[in-house]
Amino acid sequence: MTETTAGPPDGGGTPAPVRAPAAPSRRLRVAAVLVWVLVVEHAFALVTPPYELGVEHAFHLTFGAAYAWLALRLPTGRRAHRALLTVLLGIQLVGRCVVFTLIPDTWIRALLVLGALLTVVVVTMLWRPTRQAANPPR
Repeated sequence: MTETTAGPPDGGGTPAPVRAPAAPSRRLRVAAVLVWVLVVEHAFALVTPPYELGVEHAFHLTFGAAYAWLALRLPTGRRAHRALLTVLLGIQLVGRCVVFTLIPDTWIRALLVLGALLTVVVVTMLWRPTRQAANPPR
């Protein structure tokens, strides 16, 4: 990891080493791209019938905006962003199951299953340890 030096706030003494931020992991960058797919899915849900405003529109607007915000921040690897995204994905997964039981349309059900699979993949990518951490050098 690259280190730089920065002087103390009072201007005196020895400069303290400051660690440069770590590069985002490839896994989190891929997870962020998949979250953008979920954002598109929410946008698609907003423009499909029924067109009257309701609870589902509020859900898709708020979750779509939250996913977009988190997708931008996800590559930093902050645990809080991953935890929030995991909670939102869990809520959405429960919603997908409810909608699956209520709507008999095959096309909608197929999209729900694909979205559920994508959700499981994203959550796995968020929390699966990296190979380096799982297999420490001997």
